[in-house]
Amino acid sequence: MVCMLKELAVQLFDVGAVRLGDIEAKVGRRTPIYFDLRVVVSHPKIMMAIAQHLQILASEIDHDILCGVPYAALPFAAVMSVNTNTPMIMKRKETKLYATKKILEGVFEQNQKCLVVEDVVTSGGSLLETVHTLRKEGLSVTDAVIVLEREQGGASVLKANGVAVKSIFTMSELVKILRDAGRISDETVEIVSDHIKECQFGMKDNFEPIIQ
Repeated sequence: MVCMLKELAVQLFDVGAVRLGDIEAKVGRRTPIYFDLRVVVSHPKIMMAIAQHLQILASEIDHDILCGVPYAALPFAAVMSVNTNTPMIMKRKETKLYATKKILEGVFEQNQKCLVVEDVVTSGGSLLETVHTLRKEGLSVTDAVIVLEREQGGASVLKANGVAVKSIFTMSELVKILRDAGRISDETVEIVSDHIKECQFGMKDNFEPIIQ
C-alpha cells in the first residue's frame, strides 16, 4: 500500500495536478504549492487509483450514500459509486430555478448516512457548505473522505462541526514522497512546511458551527 501511495503521488505531480510557485489559490490567498485535481479526469488510471484509495477509507465508515463536493470531487464520487454499488447524490452549485427547483439531484431518504467526498481541504469552507446543504435536506453527515489534507486547520474546523475527515495524503506526507522521488527539492519542502505553519485557519475565520 505504501508503494502504491508513493506511485500515485508521483503520478499526480507528473500530470500537473501538483504545481509549484507563488500561486494565487483564492482571492487574497497565495500558496507555494497548489493542487489542481481537475486534470485527473483526463487520466482514467489515476482517477481509478484515487477512487480505490478513497474506497479503502470509506470502507471503515458506515454510510448509505455518497456525495462529492462540486466540482472537482464529483468524478471520484461517481467512480466510487459504480465500483461499490453505493448510491450517489449530487449537490448543485445553486438551486435549480425551474421544474423541480432542487439543490440535490438523485434519490435519498431522510436520515440516511451520507459520506462526503472531497479533493482538497484547506480551510474546510467548501466541504462545510456541502455538509450544511445535506443536513438541511435531512441527511446525516458525520464523515468525509478526501484526497489531500493541507494541514492548515480545515480538518479541525470540520471536526468542530461534527465531521471527521480521513485523507489519502497529508501535505507533509505528499511533499516528502515527492522529495524522495526527486521531484522537488529540500528547499521546497521547507518552504511548504513554513507555509503550513504560517497560514492556519480555524473557527476565528468566520466558520459558524453547523447543527446537525
